[in-house]
Amino acid sequence: MNICACSQSTNIDDLPSDVILNIFERLPDSADLASCRLTSHRLLSLSYRTSSISLKPHQKHHPAPFKTRVINIISLLAASLVSISISGKGSGVVETEEVDDLTDIGFLSAWLPLVGRQLRTLSIVNAPNKSPVGFSCALAVISDTCKNLDSLVIRNAWLSFNGTMVMSKLTNLTLKFVRIDDEHRVNFSVYFPSLKILKLIHITGLKEPKIHLMQLRICRFTGYPQSITVLAPNLEELKLRCMQPCFVILECSSIRNLSISLAKASGISMITMPQNLRKLTIKSLDVPRLLPFFRGTKGLKTLELEVSPIMSWFDSYSVFSITAAFQIFENIDELIIGSVVWYLWHQSIPSCLTASKPISLARLVVNLPPEDFNGTDLMSIILKICAPSEVELCFFSDIEEMEKNEVVAKFSNTFSGVRWSWSTSEKSSSEFFSRLWRAVGI
Repeated sequence: MNICACSQSTNIDDLPSDVILNIFERLPDSADLASCRLTSHRLLSLSYRTSSISLKPHQKHHPAPFKTRVINIISLLAASLVSISISGKGSGVVETEEVDDLTDIGFLSAWLPLVGRQLRTLSIVNAPNKSPVGFSCALAVISDTCKNLDSLVIRNAWLSFNGTMVMSKLTNLTLKFVRIDDEHRVNFSVYFPSLKILKLIHITGLKEPKIHLMQLRICRFTGYPQSITVLAPNLEELKLRCMQPCFVILECSSIRNLSISLAKASGISMITMPQNLRKLTIKSLDVPRLLPFFRGTKGLKTLELEVSPIMSWFDSYSVFSITAAFQIFENIDELIIGSVVWYLWHQSIPSCLTASKPISLARLVVNLPPEDFNGTDLMSIILKICAPSEVELCFFSDIEEMEKNEVVAKFSNTFSGVRWSWSTSEKSSSEFFSRLWRAVGI
C-alpha cells in the first residue's frame, strides 16, 4: 500500500486522527509509514503516536541494510510503540534482500532497550531455511528489557535459555521451528509462570519437557521428546503431536478439547481423568490401544479418528472397530473419520466393520481421500453401523466443485434417509498423496 499516493488522491489529511492511526498500524509493512511521514506536518505528528509496526525486507539492492532500517524506524517511533513484528521473509514473489539472524543479541540490544518498558507484543520471524551460527541468547535480552511483555512469538531460530529471567507478565508464548538448547532441562513454569497460551510447534532439542503451568488454558506441542509431562489443572485445549515418546503424563482435569497424535501408544498416563472432555482427536497407528486410556469420559460428544501415515505404516497399522469406540464413549453425537482411515478401509474392508453392531449417531463426517469417490460399498457399511441423521463429506481443496456436487448427489440418491452436505479442507490432494508416498518409502 502506497500511503504517499493515497494521501494525494484521497486527501488523507482530512480523515480523523484515530482513523489515520488505525491505517498506520494495519500496514503490512511499516516501511510505507516511514517513507510518507514527511509528506505533511499532520502525518509526521501522528506517526509519533503509532503504537504498532510490522517490518519486512524489501527488494535486493536497497541502499540501507534491513536491520539498520529496523533500528532507525523503531528509534523514531519508540515513545509510543507497544507492538512490534519483525520478519526476515519478504512478501510476494519478488526476490528480497537476505537478512541475517534476527535473534542476534547485538541487533536486539540496539533497539529493545528503547521500547522494552512499554512493549506488550513482540514477534520475531527469521527467514526459513536460514542456518543460524549457533544458539542465541535472545530470550535473556528480551526478558531483561521487556518486563511488561504479554505476547512473544519467535520462529525459525536456535534458542538458549541461559541467562533468561522470569517473565511474570507473559501470558502468550509461541515458538515455531525452533531448536532449543536443553542441556539443563528447560522448565517453562520457572521462566513463564503466568502463561495462558503456549504453542511449541515443530520444536527440536527438548528431551523431557515438563509443562507445569497453573493458569494455562491452551497448549500445543509438536516435537520429538523422549517424554513429555503436562500438568495444567485449568487447561481447556491441548494438541499434542509426538512420534513415539517413552511416556506421556497428562494431568489436565479441566480439558475440553484434546488432540493426540502419536505413532505408537506407549507409556501414556492420564493421572486425572478429564470429566469435561467434549472433543477427542486421536491420530495414531495404535488407535485401539489409545482409546481405552480415555474410558470414563462420559461427556464426550465428538470423536475424530485418523491413522498417522509414517514409514512402514502398512506393516504396523492396527485395525480398529467403530463399535469398540462407541462402547467406550457411549454419548458421542459426532464421529469424524480421517482420510487415511477411509483410504485403508476402502482398500480392504476390515472384518471388524462388517461384524459391528448398529449404533445411533447424530452426525458423521467423512474426510474423503482424493480418489474413487464413487464406491458405495464402504459407505453402506458405515451407515449401517452408525445410522447417522446427517453426513458431511469433506473434500480436499483442489477437487472441482462440480465433482463434489456429483458425489454428494450420488450418495444422496443411494442413501435417501440421510441428510447430505459437503465441505472443503484446507489441504490439497497432493499433500495427501505425498504423505502416503513417504509412508511407503517412495
